[in-house]
Amino acid sequence: MADLAAQLEAEARTRYVRFDAQLWRELLDGPARELAQSLQANVPPERAAKLLESYLRLSCEAIGHGYLFRQNVGTNFFSLAWNRLIPRTLAHLPAQKQGQALADCWNLGENLEHAPGPLRRIGQRLLGKVQHLDHLDEGVAMIADALAEPAAKLDGRPPRVEWLDLAAEDRRFLPGTLHFLAPTVVCVHDRGRPETIGAWLSEAPVVLGGMNCDESPRLSNDRLDLVELAQKTDARATDALNCAANAWRAALTLETSQFLVALLPA
Repeated sequence: MADLAAQLEAEARTRYVRFDAQLWRELLDGPARELAQSLQANVPPERAAKLLESYLRLSCEAIGHGYLFRQNVGTNFFSLAWNRLIPRTLAHLPAQKQGQALADCWNLGENLEHAPGPLRRIGQRLLGKVQHLDHLDEGVAMIADALAEPAAKLDGRPPRVEWLDLAAEDRRFLPGTLHFLAPTVVCVHDRGRPETIGAWLSEAPVVLGGMNCDESPRLSNDRLDLVELAQKTDARATDALNCAANAWRAALTLETSQFLVALLPA
């Protein structure tokens, strides 16, 4: 691996102006070494060598393009895949899936890097739950579900009310304005800070974490009908500050609460 690594580093230094040589060496000493050992123990030598070379070539390209960066800067899907999923699980896939898994990780990571910021965050948050390359399709399916239009709509009947504690994500967060990024994904803005938190209002709603959203939704309560429906369903949903809604979901922020009140079809 040492000779190949030296060759790839020399090529990368001439191709990429901002190639991070220190990050490359850290990858070689950590994830790449872990992958090499796993492949050696579980894969025939010739195939193991080809898979390791593919991983290293893609790693160089990811660092050169800025897709893979130091973890003290932040995390993204490339960090998850190249530092954890591939080193720990690639060798345990069926032989016919191994090469395709590398390609799938690259394509998915690159697509997310070029997606709008909030949607990129949705993908990273949901894919962060994936523990094995064999489950990558499940993570992609979750993203598709988050962006798709649900079958059931809010139809004027009392909705199902769910409470999401945004303070568990950020104890200083004061929910204010909010808006939908996708049919079931809402972005909540802090009242006094530039912080934003997303929530996926699936059948079992989950907080997605910080969204880095720079939109400026207005403070409004133009869906009083939905506010009243929520209050009839759950008497705690009083003192509504803001409401956002589409055909499938609605959400409220309250004057005196750090919870997000989600309204789903009953």
